[in-house]
Amino acid sequence: MELSRATDKFLDFLLNEKNFSKHTLSAYSRDINDFIEYLDEEDIQVEDIDFFLLRGFVAACYEKGLSSSTIERKISTLKSFYKFLVMRKIIENNTAKPLKFPKKEQKSFNVFNIDDLLNLLEAPDKSTPSGLRDCLILELMYATGVRVSELAATELTDIDFSGRRLRVMGKGKKERIIPLSDFHIDLIQKYSAVKNKIPKNRDIQTNKLLINKLGTALTDRSIRRIVDKYLKICGLPATFSPHDFRHSFATHMLENGADLRTIQELLGHSSLSTTQKYTHMNLSEILKIYDKTHPKSK
Repeated sequence: MELSRATDKFLDFLLNEKNFSKHTLSAYSRDINDFIEYLDEEDIQVEDIDFFLLRGFVAACYEKGLSSSTIERKISTLKSFYKFLVMRKIIENNTAKPLKFPKKEQKSFNVFNIDDLLNLLEAPDKSTPSGLRDCLILELMYATGVRVSELAATELTDIDFSGRRLRVMGKGKKERIIPLSDFHIDLIQKYSAVKNKIPKNRDIQTNKLLINKLGTALTDRSIRRIVDKYLKICGLPATFSPHDFRHSFATHMLENGADLRTIQELLGHSSLSTTQKYTHMNLSEILKIYDKTHPKSK
């Protein structure tokens, strides 16, 4: 079967049987088209493509300087494509099975020190409705460790004022509950009482907690811009990002005695191994704990 025809069948399978989104389909299509372009043969048959051609494509991706995550996605697309081909008996052997994913890059992240963090939280002008909103954004990101997308999706009905809890719908529609302090409940109530003053000549059109000057919900991008604005105001390095509030939330909890399982639940990680990246305690902290707890440390 021609590769182009097999590709059409694969994409049709993803759309109609796997119910993949248009965005995901577009990514799969783009990856396979890149492979077809690499082969430089319009009418090539699927059964004529051997492992060495597949490996050559991956090598070409490295030579182009593509990131490890992009190469990993392209390999994953090829593996899924070839599983489909075997499942539909278009080919007998899964030629893509031996392909190796790139080694995982150890991502570094920033953690705010307490002084910088306090300055950051105090930066917005809380005497104005928009400043109060910005303060709430910064406070909630650090107090709860939520992702920017999760914060943008938060509605007033997600907040249990009497129980002081926030309901968050995370990745994979996995729900988690995060406790809130009296301070943050009070801040939410103060903002909610004045947030209708932010829109200019327009009624509020959304149930979302955070709104823009038009009265509609703040988007992920808008929240990122707001956070970046205060990072710049406070003179923090350009390497800091909104996601570092989440890193700081987890790191500071760990340093103050929280166990990994609790942090895992609060962050919404499906695997404990993902949370373990926060065990990057420095040597002096390790030595202090050793001196305090080990019977032979004296």
